[in-house]
Amino acid sequence: MSAHSFKTRKVIWNGFYNMVPCVYNPIPMKIKVPLAVLVLLVCGGAATAQSPVTQFSGSYSSVASSLGSYTAFPSGIGTFSGCSSTLYTYTFSNGSSNQYKLYSFNANGSTYFVAPGAAAAVKLRRVNNARVTGTRNIVYMESTASSATACPSPGVLNFKPPYVDVMENVLTAGILNEGTDNLFTNASNGDDNNNNIERVDVIFSSGLNTAYPEKAGFTILDRGANYNHDPFRIAAITSLDASGNPASFGAVRICTGGNGSTNGSWGHPTTANGNKQFAAYVLRKDASDAHLRVSSVVNQEIGGVFFSFADLGITAGQTLYGYALLGPDGITSPTSAQLLNLTDATVYPTNTTESAGGGLDLVAVNTVFATGSFVVLALSVDDFTGAIQDNKGLLQWRLGNADEFFQLVVQRGADGTNFYDLPAVSPGIRSADNTLEGSYTDVTLTGAGVYYYRLKMVLSGQQVRYSRVLALRGEDPASTAGWRIFPTQPGQGQSLKLQGLRDGNYTLYFYSAGGACRNMPVQVNGGQASVQPPSVPGVYWVRLSAGDKYVAGNAKILVE
Repeated sequence: MSAHSFKTRKVIWNGFYNMVPCVYNPIPMKIKVPLAVLVLLVCGGAATAQSPVTQFSGSYSSVASSLGSYTAFPSGIGTFSGCSSTLYTYTFSNGSSNQYKLYSFNANGSTYFVAPGAAAAVKLRRVNNARVTGTRNIVYMESTASSATACPSPGVLNFKPPYVDVMENVLTAGILNEGTDNLFTNASNGDDNNNNIERVDVIFSSGLNTAYPEKAGFTILDRGANYNHDPFRIAAITSLDASGNPASFGAVRICTGGNGSTNGSWGHPTTANGNKQFAAYVLRKDASDAHLRVSSVVNQEIGGVFFSFADLGITAGQTLYGYALLGPDGITSPTSAQLLNLTDATVYPTNTTESAGGGLDLVAVNTVFATGSFVVLALSVDDFTGAIQDNKGLLQWRLGNADEFFQLVVQRGADGTNFYDLPAVSPGIRSADNTLEGSYTDVTLTGAGVYYYRLKMVLSGQQVRYSRVLALRGEDPASTAGWRIFPTQPGQGQSLKLQGLRDGNYTLYFYSAGGACRNMPVQVNGGQASVQPPSVPGVYWVRLSAGDKYVAGNAKILVE
């Protein structure tokens, strides 16, 4: 309430490559790394209902800022209207006490410890309203001042955390001295700290699974006036669509405002139990702003509430994919279909005020789950690659966390949207770390064109997950000429196959993105040869020579 995987694979290098001058400069490949998330480990008794948080444990860590300082005027509305012409200097990561990280908390007689774990993503679902359109970012940060005051003089605002101006990134930081402001308020805020956010999705794309749903869950934290925290609604995300967005939800639960001593929802630990008052400023960045600008001032503490998987209606062995938060002023029990419809004003009113319950100041520790040995990460697709060779579709995959029973189906389509099942296939060979590596050869290709493939996994309980879609280009065998090398994305320990050559001795060249080349001798027998790819990950152009002449044609491979 206002004051107001990508996992790197290593391939063995066989040791007899030589360095030669490089003649190509391939463009390096960009790799996206998923966001980090916090995992909570539990000891003690099991949670049986949504529970107030009764104790915190945290400490500061030193984190550098990507942005040192800048100057900007305040918002000039409400709290800062009296100094709208003052050019303030904003600085970040001051001192060594920058991010106040949460390490443990108590709820319902159990202690929950924070540790690294599964990756989550926060997605803010926006609907334009009369006050806000487009992307507006509103965050709060702890100041170095002992107490935050309006229009401070001299005109300098020094903050402890590093500079971050994207709300989704703030909400995955796992810290207590930074977060958002008035998350679901979209009308009537005197400082114009109104949002257009109707739902917050916290998504674990690989899923979460446990045999003990009462021993695992999520904690939601709010910065606000002591014992007066804001209401909200929460629902489990029970499935995702092919784009990784929620496809279905569990029943909606309501967290009432106030504190646990009077209504059984929010808890507000005392300072003796780890809470602290943060002297903080709220900052806002509109699309026309270069950086965040100060808009209001808060001196408040933290409250928390814990929802177990069981509280959210999740049963033993059922996979869930995170949770969704929404304001409290819509209809009490929307269906899953209604939750998916962001334009349904009965579920997502666009005139929510703070007094109507829109003032949730979500702290940046909301992408968490419990427990240690009780939570199992759901089946994941760690790798899925393919190539077309000799008019056949050659597919390979690696599946992680393959503890639960499932059926694997390879699907093919002509347009990347509509797919049909190919003949039954084994999921693959299981390794000691519960990964499955498998392959499939599609012999039903009809010639030139693009063929689309994906993996469909039917889990226990008939839940369905899909891999990413592969688009592979086929060639008309009658027009195919020259040599070929495949697969273009070799798996761990996988050899490359060289075909389409007369028998004899050749030299194979790998030209790296870094400006170096490696070569190796190759002996072709029966029109083909098997060779080892480079061990260093990257993009490589491949050429061949016979004697002192290059063989026409080239290829490109990616070693991950």
